[in-house]
Amino acid sequence: MTSPLDRYLLSRRRVLQGAAALSAGTMLGGRAFAAPSTPITFVGWQYQPQIVEENVKIFSKLYDENVTYELVTGDYHPLAETKLTGGQKIDMLYAEEDRIARWHAAEWIRDLEGLAGVDEIKASMFPVCIESLSLNDGKLAGMPYYAGHNSFIYNEEHLSKAGIGVPESWDALLEACRKLKKDGISDAPYNSAWGQKWAELSWSLFSCWYSEGAKVFDADGNFVDEPALRKVLEVHQKLYQEKLVAEDIMTLPGEGVPSYCTGRHTFMVLHDYDQKVTNDPAVSKAAGKVKNALMPGATHSTMAWTAAYLMGSQPSDVDRVWNMLQFFGGKAKDGKYHVIKRWALEFGLGSAYKEVMSDPEVVESFSKWRDLAISGKQVENGTARKIGKAIWFPEWDLYMMQQAQETFRSGSPIDKLVADLGAKATELQKQYQ
Repeated sequence: MTSPLDRYLLSRRRVLQGAAALSAGTMLGGRAFAAPSTPITFVGWQYQPQIVEENVKIFSKLYDENVTYELVTGDYHPLAETKLTGGQKIDMLYAEEDRIARWHAAEWIRDLEGLAGVDEIKASMFPVCIESLSLNDGKLAGMPYYAGHNSFIYNEEHLSKAGIGVPESWDALLEACRKLKKDGISDAPYNSAWGQKWAELSWSLFSCWYSEGAKVFDADGNFVDEPALRKVLEVHQKLYQEKLVAEDIMTLPGEGVPSYCTGRHTFMVLHDYDQKVTNDPAVSKAAGKVKNALMPGATHSTMAWTAAYLMGSQPSDVDRVWNMLQFFGGKAKDGKYHVIKRWALEFGLGSAYKEVMSDPEVVESFSKWRDLAISGKQVENGTARKIGKAIWFPEWDLYMMQQAQETFRSGSPIDKLVADLGAKATELQKQYQ
């Protein structure tokens, strides 16, 4: 029998088992009388697909539309790229921000500039979100699926027992972890997503790098070797070598969230919406004890991102597909944020829209599980990962995670890791010239 937390995570990013009702290519929406005969094609990943199906039906009814929704189970981005490379025509699809420029360069998607209402839509979003959704030339390329950032959380009860405050630097965090372990309060005080999937070690490391003020890459896309970058890598290596993290941290399921919910760990860098899970008494033994603070580090910044709905480069009908992008990624023609507000209220997903984040219902809901003043400051101080727009970046990113893991495990020199990362970036830049 699976626990409530297991069921939550199963629906989140793991392959669905026996989801016959959501098989690929399922026709959704129950065509209205006036619906066009040619369907809009929509490809999505495995986050709450049953709700996506409901949203497709709402859109189809509201707009008298015909939609084919295809669920991609497994590692979404490589599978989506396989479909696109094979010539599959897709009208609307999901993507994380680091794929937008790559897919645009491959002529699989188009930008949204010039479509009705785009300027007003951009004016209603937070600047960091616009930056995430735009191409290098500034053109808006996607509508926001959700807006997130990596948060720093702590178990208030653990700190109280240890008689220590919330660490504001990485050195202070390291010392706090040593004391918590020595005092027997936590055998693995620090936790984070250290796996090799796209939203794990890379997002965590970039958040820590930005919090310390590391550029990682300069404006021209060149790798930057600097003390702040090395500092973060050194702290991570010490956390692992001193056994201040779980021995299996690099293979923890669910991005480490289930492990934190056991109450075993004190600190964690995690996706902001997952704090809602850690404070849910139905799935977490740490519920009610988990607080958020600004990221430790010299700048207290973090990595902020906005996932996207993209329009295929050859849409079956631009106006119809644009209606669907607006319905899912903004306001529908009835003036409601049908999809975005539901994600916020039910799952704690942040929005790129100022209006949604200031909505009284959303504010009340979010305030139950996190300090909104702190999270607001964290968003304002967030850093968008501009290098993600480089078409070679996904390859470097995977290489970086693999090499970082091995360095943390083996205790091999940080000098070598940094040199290898710089050399790999230069190699890939030349390949893609």
